[in-house]
Amino acid sequence: MHDIGIFNVPDNIMVEILSHFHVRELLVLSRVCKHWQKLISDRWLWKTVQFSPSPIKKVSLGKIVRRYFSQSTKSVDICGKWTHRHHRTYAYALSNTVLDAITLKSPNLTTFKIEDENLKDVRLQLLPSGLKHLSFTSCEIPLSSFQDCSNKFNQLQSLCFRRCPSMTEKHLKCFGKLEKLERLEFYGCYRIDHDAVQVITTNFPNLHTLVMVGCAWCNDQSCRDIATRLNKLRSFEMEEWLDLTQTGVDYLLRHSKHLKFFSNKCKQLNNGGLAIHGSRVDV
Repeated sequence: MHDIGIFNVPDNIMVEILSHFHVRELLVLSRVCKHWQKLISDRWLWKTVQFSPSPIKKVSLGKIVRRYFSQSTKSVDICGKWTHRHHRTYAYALSNTVLDAITLKSPNLTTFKIEDENLKDVRLQLLPSGLKHLSFTSCEIPLSSFQDCSNKFNQLQSLCFRRCPSMTEKHLKCFGKLEKLERLEFYGCYRIDHDAVQVITTNFPNLHTLVMVGCAWCNDQSCRDIATRLNKLRSFEMEEWLDLTQTGVDYLLRHSKHLKFFSNKCKQLNNGGLAIHGSRVDV
């Protein structure tokens, strides 16, 4: 009877096993031998690429993109900020060169998530035009990053901004009119105010889901605009709106024809408790 070891496992089974490893683990395993290096280059392993929560250096990211990304790569999640070991300065992963490489190697990319990045001097319009899902977490986003994006990402179905303090209505205007956008989320973007709501209700008319947590300067008029202009809205979550009164909430609930789920948590309403109307729906 012959001994069966890891090196005797059929390639198709080995690729299935490797699919459960994180990107960083795959890169380490690729150094074991030439055969494993070949297996780890399999396109199926690079359909969904998640670097976060660990940061990746710019040089390393560029090499990985050029070597492993392909037309099969559909989703990328990058955490960019890392600290120099010997002094207290930061470096970031993204650059225009890296974005060019991603688009060249992965033209069918549909999901792009960025975490802990400073997008200064980075032009997001270099990403593939077929993107459907775009997400930013703890990112510094200069307005210049979104310039020339109008009509570039007209396939977008979801946009998410988490803890992006510089985010304003001017950034949203850069996207132009997004007819296919169904989901829009803001968390801790305190500069998203009533002016931003006007842009949202004008440029993103087909939203099904809207989340606005920590958008302190939205108000009753924001509720009226959302209720009267977003006719397909089915789910809406708000939190920490300082200028909101019960009048705005009541108007929203009365005039949002297709709203199936609504939650609000504001200090001046319901003693600061969470009020929920309806039940969550798959949107």
